Amino acid sequence: MLVIYRRVKKQERYLKSYLPNLLVNIVPDYEQTFTDKDIKRITKYWQLALNLVCDNVYKLTGSALSGEEHKRIILLSVFGPLFDDLFDDHILNYEQITSLVTGPEAYLPINKTDKLAKDIYLELLRGIPRRQHFIGHLQAVAHWQQESLKQSDNTITETALQEITYKKSYYAVLLFCALLDNYPDQKILEILYPAAGLMQLTNDAFDVWKDIHKGVYTLPNLYRNLDQLQQLFLAETSAINQRLWQLPYPVKAKQTFAIIIHSLHAMGWMSLEQLKQVTAGVTNIDELKQLSRKELVCDMDSLQQQLKWLRHIRTFTNYVDEE
Repeated sequence: MLVIYRRVKKQERYLKSYLPNLLVNIVPDYEQTFTDKDIKRITKYWQLALNLVCDNVYKLTGSALSGEEHKRIILLSVFGPLFDDLFDDHILNYEQITSLVTGPEAYLPINKTDKLAKDIYLELLRGIPRRQHFIGHLQAVAHWQQESLKQSDNTITETALQEITYKKSYYAVLLFCALLDNYPDQKILEILYPAAGLMQLTNDAFDVWKDIHKGVYTLPNLYRNLDQLQQLFLAETSAINQRLWQLPYPVKAKQTFAIIIHSLHAMGWMSLEQLKQVTAGVTNIDELKQLSRKELVCDMDSLQQQLKWLRHIRTFTNYVDEE
């Protein structure tokens, strides 16, 4: 994990210096367009996509990312937050977004955000090996982004919430996979589906304080069946591990893949444990809103928490439900 930490810090420095040169022809006013907050958001997208998905899948299968693949991953990490903003900030309606996705060359931008999104999208399409495959995945991402707007309605069912949670994350993962020269096979995709679902659940568990104050309803904050969510974590972890160990790759490669994937899931588990403690007796959203940010956000900075995290990673990496 120390190696991963050092890699992440090195990546942050690299991206900050690399982005201006990459985008010089697309965003001439780079420094005025991207704030430090924007760069931090882009970096988070990139690190998750690179470390948990693209590089992780390639190392499992014995491949190595090319320079062009690295460039595509970074471009999509710039595009992703812009695409999210088209929905979240209500910049475009769903029909306009669909028009941008399916026919970017003919799309006429209405403001700076969608113009920038279009320009980066076109740059991406010029370099990818499977254009229509990528567009199809982006259409799916747009669909589940649209469905996720239903998360502002507190009458949304638990079943609908779980489907949105899993699929909006899964298709975002597949979008990055579609950048690769070697697209994952079906057996790896069967691992990525539950892995992506747990990634989003982890994000939702960490964002309970933020989401309830923004009026966004998620499984951890609306239904609060935290024991049930922990059982879901264990069931999905077992399924991931069983499928992983059946793959015809070296043991060390499979172990490394599992450690990296479960490093995020272990954080989600810790956040659910904390939520169980602080929300005992909470019966509704209004009561949940009375809790402080410190109570609801799982702090990973202390040595004690980091050691606990390492123990959970090891448990998750080796977990298989014998039943």
